[in-house]
Amino acid sequence: MKLLALETSDRIASIAYYCDGLVRGTSLDGNLRHAETVLPAVDDLLNDNGIKLSELDALAVDVGPGSFTGVRIGVTIANALAGAVAKPVIAVNSLEALAQPFRSGERACAAIIDAGNGNGYAALYKGGACLIEPCACVMEEFVDKLPKDCIQIGTGTDDKRLPSAEQLVLCALNKEGCKAATPLYLRPSQAERMWRDK
Repeated sequence: MKLLALETSDRIASIAYYCDGLVRGTSLDGNLRHAETVLPAVDDLLNDNGIKLSELDALAVDVGPGSFTGVRIGVTIANALAGAVAKPVIAVNSLEALAQPFRSGERACAAIIDAGNGNGYAALYKGGACLIEPCACVMEEFVDKLPKDCIQIGTGTDDKRLPSAEQLVLCALNKEGCKAATPLYLRPSQAERMWRDK
């Protein structure tokens, strides 16, 4: 299995290449726009590993929730690259990727992404199962309902780590691909909210 993964749902994007059980990943410059960094980084990663895009078995992409622009860029690039070489795209949500290191453990793991003004995106996992599907929430209300020993991870928690392309790969290995991924938008964008409130 040869897989390329793109993670663009937050300020710092990352990409990773998986082959024969090994994952090689890199984080991109958070001071530059994803539209400027992702494609050159993909070229470099493939060249460094001596593989052509057409030799991949699939591409994986973070479909959100997260930055509307970031998610749109990642999904668009993944769909375009996969379509150019007729390969499937594997969609992984950012909350699942965040919780990946803890999903098989005995303790529940809540992945929470800060969406601003006390709002967030969240999901709950335990023992490899998703107990609460990705949802938009008021973070304080969501946290109040969690088990006492629950692990909390993401920008809406004290452990503010971001999803990574390496975690994305590990989630994607257990999923089926499709012809094109679709962004997972759990709330309207800021532009849509401003237009609606006029």
